[in-house]
Amino acid sequence: MTTKKKLLIYKILLFAFAFLIAFMPSTVSRSKEVNSRVIVELLGIDGGEKVKVTAQYVMPTETQGATSKDTVTVEGKTLSEAVEALNTALGRRAELGHCSMVIVGKDAEVELLGALMTITDVTADVYLSAAEDKACELVGEITDFMKKTGATDADFIAYGEQKAHIATNTMLGFLSDLNSASQCAYMPVVEMLKNENAEQSGGGGGGEESGQQQESGGGGGGGGDKKQQSGMKIERLALYNKEGRAGILGCCEARGVAWISAPIEKGIVTADVEYEGKTFKDVSGRLLTKHSSIKINPNNYSATLKVKAYIEPNGDKYNELGATNTKKASEALKAGFAKSIKSEIERAFNEAAKMDCDPMFIGREFYRYAPKFFKKLYSLNVIDVGISVEVVLK
Repeated sequence: MTTKKKLLIYKILLFAFAFLIAFMPSTVSRSKEVNSRVIVELLGIDGGEKVKVTAQYVMPTETQGATSKDTVTVEGKTLSEAVEALNTALGRRAELGHCSMVIVGKDAEVELLGALMTITDVTADVYLSAAEDKACELVGEITDFMKKTGATDADFIAYGEQKAHIATNTMLGFLSDLNSASQCAYMPVVEMLKNENAEQSGGGGGGEESGQQQESGGGGGGGGDKKQQSGMKIERLALYNKEGRAGILGCCEARGVAWISAPIEKGIVTADVEYEGKTFKDVSGRLLTKHSSIKINPNNYSATLKVKAYIEPNGDKYNELGATNTKKASEALKAGFAKSIKSEIERAFNEAAKMDCDPMFIGREFYRYAPKFFKKLYSLNVIDVGISVEVVLK
């Protein structure tokens, strides 16, 4: 037999083998199994008399390799019933293992989050975010925004974690914090920015603008104004205790929590700087990195919150100040930044204490180093808290 014939036989056998593998029953069943699932990217949880679950899911389209996003909302007496209803509504199994973020509604009980991790495929490292009111509404708005702009859930999370100077949290982190000595946990509040763009019937064109914030014109003309999503905002922080959501911290207070409790290393810091009898308003700087710690004194039951921030000043106000020229100006600039940071931390502690929450986890340190005091007398209203801030200009 010639070499050419041998090669031809080998090719025929190889093709036959590949054909058998492709159409074996196990391969066909795996293909059917994949086609019987729907990938869920975002999940919203609302509580109340019934548990409501809202899923943003991805479906393949007729275009090869393309997908489309949509949402569905279901409810049940329990979380298990709601998840089963989700599978029924989709006509396929909801694959929750790929979910990257869970959005929690105002009335959702914290026990639902623990159940979500134990009875479903939602992973422990999924990010948590809070809706100011209903999670189902927010998931729908986020999905609409993603469709218009092409943004993904990965972009969404990266923005919150790295650029918003806000404390993010995962499912495991949240549940661990809530069950720690401080019995407090947090998650960032997500809001959609909306602009009023006039839609005039019979009028001429104008492209749809999304993904950037604009001032509403407010000019004349008839009705037909419609609010449209133009971006997302992550500035506030929802605080939780064993009873559920205790309240929401504003932007300034949320930044204060992040200085102590979150590994933030990016963001903008602004301060009013007093220099040579003049006040330079809103001098800005770029945060490069920071280090924080909590030191307690078991003898007098006091705690000191310490922050060391490395900041690179920038902007016109900084150039006007001329801080690069004199040591005195640099010291004034450091003092201004330190005062601003300290104010944010103070406001965060005071507002959280009113809600009986400890998002800076001071209680953990007393539990470790003064357990007898912690067990008998500790409360946020009893301890004396000081704040120390050091700024290094780069």
